[in-house]
Amino acid sequence: MNRTHRPVKVWTMACLTVVSVVLVVPWILWQSQASTPLNIMIINKSKPDLSYAAHKGLVWLLNQQKIVQQTGERYRYEEDYYGYDTRDGTLPMKRPLPDEVTDTDLIYLTSHQNMSSDNPDEHQQGQIVEGLTIYDAQKIREAAYKGVSIVAESSALSNIASDLTKEQLYPVLGMRSSGWQGRSVSDLQNMDEVSQRVRMNYERSEKKNWSFHGAGIVLVHENGRVIVLQKGRDVRTEDVQFSFTREGAEWSGISKDIRYSSWFDVIVPEQKDSVLAWYGTDLTKEGQQKLKDSGIPIPFPALIRHEDHNRSYYMAGTFGEMKHYSFWRRIKGWEVLRNKLTPNEKGIPDLFYWKVYVPVMKKILQEVQTGRQPWQ
Repeated sequence: MNRTHRPVKVWTMACLTVVSVVLVVPWILWQSQASTPLNIMIINKSKPDLSYAAHKGLVWLLNQQKIVQQTGERYRYEEDYYGYDTRDGTLPMKRPLPDEVTDTDLIYLTSHQNMSSDNPDEHQQGQIVEGLTIYDAQKIREAAYKGVSIVAESSALSNIASDLTKEQLYPVLGMRSSGWQGRSVSDLQNMDEVSQRVRMNYERSEKKNWSFHGAGIVLVHENGRVIVLQKGRDVRTEDVQFSFTREGAEWSGISKDIRYSSWFDVIVPEQKDSVLAWYGTDLTKEGQQKLKDSGIPIPFPALIRHEDHNRSYYMAGTFGEMKHYSFWRRIKGWEVLRNKLTPNEKGIPDLFYWKVYVPVMKKILQEVQTGRQPWQ
């Protein structure tokens, strides 16, 4: 009896030993790794929801890479940002930008909102949130002119107090917004994918009922106009692919196209050679003509790098959102393992975060640390 079970026990112990070594050794390596101090200013003026999803992914990566504040303290997503928060579920508490923002290594702009929300009145100045203000933009611009690196996700510009504020930030980021946002939709009748607000705006502007079925791509303008690209007629597939340029692939180390499923911003870069990646949409001739007739610039830049007094990156989409903040940040190489193990397939949670955002932000953070020009 004992002889029969002995091989099973031996193999069980051997497997447990291997698993322990596989987990413990990377944990020891992470613990022994020296910390890197960087002064990173995170600006997230989202409506407070206690999820901190818009900047939680960035903070996870900072901790996983052992990037700490100048004081040596690790970054905490609940505390180390400027924006709004709630205290005991009551009225939001404001965390305004300091008077001086030039004494920093990197300014990161993000938000947790988009123009397609069914709650359009997000700019309730003096009551809830007001988004980025002209005063914020002036401080950010001053920092950029003094050489501070800037990274911005499109959600930050969607949540903004005025057009004048955007005008202040456009030269810093090397782009202008067309006013359009788009998204791949697998079912145009699904209320979770196409909000009631989008449907109502379409019916109001087009004087037609929302009768779309099947898959497609929805484009929404900040003035309420809606354009639908239907699969089969306007696009051959509803999938949106994130594709690096040749220079972008050499810079990032990513050569394969990656699925992108969130909202993206349709922008106009100051210089075409600043584009590091594009959004790929398989438009038919009818679809191309529909966009041309509506004045929508194609193709769609996805990631641009702008060089002036400083270096800035604009992510024309929601790249860094994270819902679940896990222990695995304390495992050295975990982000690389997740990249390899995450399949590039539709419906995979956090696909874009692991496949694109993490390696891109690691590259940007390395540039900030060394102060090298990206092409050197």
